Amino acid sequence: MGCYFSAQRIAELMQGRNEVRPQYRKLSGKFFARQYKTNRGAEFAKHGFCRRMETLVHITENVFDLLPPDLEAIPDRDDVVSATVAIQAFTLNAFGCLDNLAWIWVLEKDVKGKGGAELLPTEVGLGKKYVRKSLTDAFRKYLDSRQDWLANLIDFRDSLAHRIPLFIPPYVVPAPNIEKYKALDAAAFGEPGRDPVEYERLKAEQKALVQFVPGMTHSIYEKAPDVEFHSQLLNDYVTLDEYGWTLLEELDR
Repeated sequence: MGCYFSAQRIAELMQGRNEVRPQYRKLSGKFFARQYKTNRGAEFAKHGFCRRMETLVHITENVFDLLPPDLEAIPDRDDVVSATVAIQAFTLNAFGCLDNLAWIWVLEKDVKGKGGAELLPTEVGLGKKYVRKSLTDAFRKYLDSRQDWLANLIDFRDSLAHRIPLFIPPYVVPAPNIEKYKALDAAAFGEPGRDPVEYERLKAEQKALVQFVPGMTHSIYEKAPDVEFHSQLLNDYVTLDEYGWTLLEELDR
């Protein structure tokens, strides 16, 4: 049925895909060149945050290669499953990037808890009480401006980790084709012993009515959002890149 995206949108998505690796090199260069006060702070920066960001770059490029934006045919099932697994890994590592940034801050600024006690691992996070209190007003304002994006990431992360994993539907049936699709389905399975050649003909005719839509979701019953995954991967990466630069500014304030 043709490609889901317009030619202009395909060009925009491919441009975004080609920009993530240069963005990573620029940001990671700053994190690796920085002089850290603590060894653990340096480890979380270089081997936590930067390693995860490089993983996200690889995942983004891989998903674009498996299911390119200009795809017209229904993709191979193995490619869909591989892309799904990659996006699931992206979701978990994206949240891990935020926690790594929180650890860098806590270690480099020697943030303490109640009565000067060391923070427990469960108390370390950009939204956690003692970490939040230690941040400047400028950084807190930035974090507040990203709450909607963070809520969406948390929704997918929590469902993936604890409930229904996100998935990419193999195809959809456009509304104008639904009745014909059902009729062909009934014809293909309605008569026992049907000629296998006729069965294949009907299924091929049915397949011509469907379209691959590059979207992902998780639970039907939770009314989870349908998200276009090419755009979401790029948006998530750019946002995490922004988080990284903002933390570097915060560390130098």
